[in-house]
Amino acid sequence: MINNRTKYAIRALWQLAESKDHFSTSEAIAHAHNIPVKFLPQILSDLSRAGMVRSVRGFGGGVRLSRPPEKISLLEILEVTQGNIFMYDTLMRSAGGRREPDNELMKVYRKAQDAMKAEFGRVSLGDLKSKGKRKR
Repeated sequence: MINNRTKYAIRALWQLAESKDHFSTSEAIAHAHNIPVKFLPQILSDLSRAGMVRSVRGFGGGVRLSRPPEKISLLEILEVTQGNIFMYDTLMRSAGGRREPDNELMKVYRKAQDAMKAEFGRVSLGDLKSKGKRKR
């Protein structure tokens, strides 16, 4: 499930992609995309540690993308904001070394999860931006 933290991160990154190389403040991003102001700094900090955004303090500072939007996948955003994603909690437990008794069902779950992760990995922030412009 995509949580609000991930939705806010995607909205913030979208705003930064629109801003190109200009710095934006977290307050401006929050107000532009209806994100609670108190949550955004922590989200931006996580995105910064992951190398997606760069922040500069002081007058004229703020935050901006540290790489092109085409180089930021939805899977990367999901994993930064939510950790490893699992479709089904049994897959998470099995990743820790425990075996699920029904191996055939586990293969189906794993195949579905791999397909989901591949799709999120295929779509970049740049893809979303370009599709959003075409609809206007």
